[in-house]
Amino acid sequence: MPFVKVNKNTCITAGVCWSLAPDIFEYDPTTGKTRIKDPYRKDDTSFESIGEIPERMKEIAKGAADVCPTLSITVE
Repeated sequence: MPFVKVNKNTCITAGVCWSLAPDIFEYDPTTGKTRIKDPYRKDDTSFESIGEIPERMKEIAKGAADVCPTLSITVE
């Protein structure tokens, strides 16, 4: 399963990822940054959000990562 990571240190909360991949990303009210949504979220701190998504969602996540203005999303 692909891993997705959001670097909250560089995230500017543009929200493009939420609009392109609303099943994967959401606003984190605690940090004011983007985080991986449940049930995919595996770890979430004030610095990063890490998750594991189904293979079928990998291209959607990559599309969101590609348009992130700060390149704060990685998909492996």
